[in-house]
Amino acid sequence: MANHYTEAFRAFLQGLNKSRHTIKQYVNDAKQFEKFLDEESYRENFSAGLKAYIDQLHTKYNTANSINRKLAAMRSYLEFLYSRKYIKAYDESVLEPVAKQKPKLSALTDKELRGVLNCWHQMYEIAETDENAWLAMRNLAITYTIAILGIKPAELVKMKWSHINEEEMNIKIMERLSYRTLELPADLLAVLLQYKQETELFFPQLEAVDEMWLGVGNKLGEPITVKTVERVFLQLSKLLGFKVTCTNLRYTVIETYMKQQKDEELFAKFGYARKGVLIERHKRLLKEEQ
Repeated sequence: MANHYTEAFRAFLQGLNKSRHTIKQYVNDAKQFEKFLDEESYRENFSAGLKAYIDQLHTKYNTANSINRKLAAMRSYLEFLYSRKYIKAYDESVLEPVAKQKPKLSALTDKELRGVLNCWHQMYEIAETDENAWLAMRNLAITYTIAILGIKPAELVKMKWSHINEEEMNIKIMERLSYRTLELPADLLAVLLQYKQETELFFPQLEAVDEMWLGVGNKLGEPITVKTVERVFLQLSKLLGFKVTCTNLRYTVIETYMKQQKDEELFAKFGYARKGVLIERHKRLLKEEQ
C-alpha cells in the first residue's frame, strides 16, 4: 500500500510539471517516511510516527537548508495524502520550516590583521620570478585597499585608475547605479602607485589600460572578477593558517570606525543603502565578541 501511495504521489507531481530533480527528491523522501513508519511500527499511530520522523530529521541533519528541504517534501506529500483521504488530519505545526541562523560575523584581531597586511609583502620579498613578484604586489594592493577603505569585492573589481584624484586625495567607488567618493589616505595611494608602476613594467603592452586589477594565466591582462578576489583570500588563509575573507577584513574596518564613532554617516561610507543595516551588522559583531 505504501508503494501505491508514493507512486501516486509521483504521478501527482508530474501532473504539476515539477522538475525531474524535484520529483525524484520528493518521492525518495516520501519512501523514506513510509519505510520509517513500517520499521518503527507506527502504522497504527500515524501522528506519533510523523512526530518521531520529524524529530529524527532534526537530529540527523545539522543545517537549516537540509532540514527545510526535507520538510518541504513532507508537506507536499502529506498534503497529497490528505487531499486523497489516504490519511486523516495531522499536526501541521511539526512541519514548520527551521529558522535560518544568520552567519557569524567576526572581525580580525589586531594580531591577525597585522599578519594579513604583512603576508603579501613577505611573498613579494621572496618571489623568485617576475610574475610571482607582480602577483604578490597586486594581492598586497588588493588587501590594503579593502583593509583601509572597507569596500566590497564587487566594488573593488570596478576600480579604475581614472577614478583616483591625486590632487584632492580621493577616489570614486562605483556602485550598481551610482558612486561614492572616499578619502584616499597617502599610504594607500603610495601602495597603489607602486603597484601601477610594476604593472606597467610587467605589462608594457597594456600601459594605457584603465582597469586597475588585472589577471595572469589564461586571463592575462584582463580585468579580474570577484571570484579572483575570493581566490586571493583563500590563498592568504592557507599562508596564514587562519580564515581570512573579504567580508571579515571589511567588517574589521567597519568595527574600527564604529568604535571610534568617526562619522554619523558611516552607512554611506561603507556602501549600505540604509543606516539600519550597518547598525544591525555592528550589533552582531558585538555579540560575537561577548
